[in-house]
Amino acid sequence: MHFIGIFSNDSEYEKIKQNIIKLVNRKDLELVHICPSNIKNMKNIVFETIVLCYQQNMNNEQTSILNKLCSHCMFVIINADIFCYTRVISNKKTNCISYGLNQKSTITISSIQEDKAILFIQRNINNLEQKTIEMGEMEIDLKQYKTNQIENVLAIFAIYLIYNKENT
Repeated sequence: MHFIGIFSNDSEYEKIKQNIIKLVNRKDLELVHICPSNIKNMKNIVFETIVLCYQQNMNNEQTSILNKLCSHCMFVIINADIFCYTRVISNKKTNCISYGLNQKSTITISSIQEDKAILFIQRNINNLEQKTIEMGEMEIDLKQYKTNQIENVLAIFAIYLIYNKENT
C-alpha cells in the first residue's frame, strides 16, 4: 500500500483525491488528508509521499510534526508558489518536486487556454520504480480535472507522473 498525505483544505483535498483515483492506474493508493487540526494524529504514520498544497498558520509543534513526516518520505511534492519561504526538512533519499506558476518550479505551465494547458517538466523526475521521466512538455485537457485551481492540477499531475503504472 502506498500512503500519500495531502496537506490541503477540505474541499480541495476531495477534488484532488477524486482526480487521482480517476487518473492514476493503481488500486494500492491510500490518500490521507492532512491539516493542522489532525496533524497530531498523523505523527506515527510513515507516508511515502506528502503533497503540500495549502499553507495555513501552524504552531511550532504542528510545523515540527509536518517536517518529521516530510523527512521520512520518498517524495515531497510542494507548491513552490505558496511554500517559497517555508523550510521543509527532507533526507538525502527524498525526491523534492516543486510545482507552481513560477519559472523555477519542476512542473509548471508554459501555456494556458480556456480548456487546455501545456505543462512543462523542467527537470527530470524519477518515478516510484526509479524510471526517469524526462523534461519536456505535455498538453492536458483542463475540462477533465474537477478543480478550479490550476495549482492543484499541477499537484495531481505530479502524483500521476510518480504513480501511474503506464509511465514505467
